[in-house]
Amino acid sequence: LGTRQRRVLQKRLGFKVVDDWQLGVTYLVADTFRRTTKLMCAICTGTRIVVPAFLDACLLEGRLVDDTPFLLRDMLCEAAFAKKQGFFEYSLTEAVARSRVQGPLLDGLSVHVDAAVPGKKELQLLVEAAGGQWLRRPPPNAEVSASSGPQPSVLLIGRTFDAELLREAACTQILRFERYRC
Repeated sequence: LGTRQRRVLQKRLGFKVVDDWQLGVTYLVADTFRRTTKLMCAICTGTRIVVPAFLDACLLEGRLVDDTPFLLRDMLCEAAFAKKQGFFEYSLTEAVARSRVQGPLLDGLSVHVDAAVPGKKELQLLVEAAGGQWLRRPPPNAEVSASSGPQPSVLLIGRTFDAELLREAACTQILRFERYRC
């Protein structure tokens, strides 16, 4: 968004426009489906993901309009994501709906990411957006709880699981533990 458009949105409509992800965001504006940290966090929190035309419509009407016709649907990129991840199909709209229905994906889970894993700051944002507990250090009994049962209570990223577990799960709202075990 340009500076002028931001000012108009803030003054005329009372919108708060932010550049970085933060809890409490109500809309994410995106023109395509890309696995950015903001988009993945928005999916995790069930935030509405709309195309830029939504802002134009709000400005034109002078108020917040129904967002349904402006929800991001990117068939090409969604299909490419599905193919890359080994899914028959993928729908961004369904992933956001799944997040809203099932609640925080990582609720009740603790996550530790090894220092050697790239993108730790991004992963921390994802874990927190998905309702997980971010651990600076692994707990003393981490190896036992990370390997126990089909759903562990502690995710050791870089040791027991690959970081892609969190990124894919953020997009799909489905945890595929076996696929991403190290």
